[in-house]
Amino acid sequence: MTTHTVRRAVAAAALAAVTALSLTACGGSSKDGSDTAKADGAEQSASPDDEGSDGGDEADDDAKSSPQATGDACTPTQMKVEARAVPSPAHHVLLVATNTGKKECTAYGFPFLRFDQDQATAGVTEESKPGAALKLAPGKAAYAGVTASASGGNGRDVKKLSVSFQTPNGDPVDGDPSVPALPGGTLHVDDSAKGTYWVGSEDAALKW
Repeated sequence: MTTHTVRRAVAAAALAAVTALSLTACGGSSKDGSDTAKADGAEQSASPDDEGSDGGDEADDDAKSSPQATGDACTPTQMKVEARAVPSPAHHVLLVATNTGKKECTAYGFPFLRFDQDQATAGVTEESKPGAALKLAPGKAAYAGVTASASGGNGRDVKKLSVSFQTPNGDPVDGDPSVPALPGGTLHVDDSAKGTYWVGSEDAALKW
């Protein structure tokens, strides 16, 4: 073999090696580029979902921390509540709730009544429900009768009566209830104790 022939063979082998390396490099670059693009796309598509989830959590937190919607309901801070003894009917007490605020409020439903540390509230006389909730201008009062016991016999003597007002939805208004002084300091109650709805006169409250 001549020297010229040997040189041509070496050159051909070198060219083949360079070509193979180039093709391998191109293939790796293409694969890496494809994987990178896919990874970037996955990250971008996940971002809106994550943001939406965070927004939902924030909305839930806001809803939980929102103040109670009391509307125009009368609240303990603007009402003076008294518990008055009455000559008749027997075993009854009259609640008088006067609007001492500067704006009109509405006495929705009936007062929620609790005696001493009772967890449950007393019942209500459904027949006393008025045709519409009672609106009270400043200085005006709402009335509710309380039947403390059926006969004054079996039962217990309590020293505390808690009175809560209702929201338009029928829930207790947030905050501490009113605690009027009891006539004589105590009240004899039994399991039949119940109150009436808020009404516009003493007679209507004591009818039941």
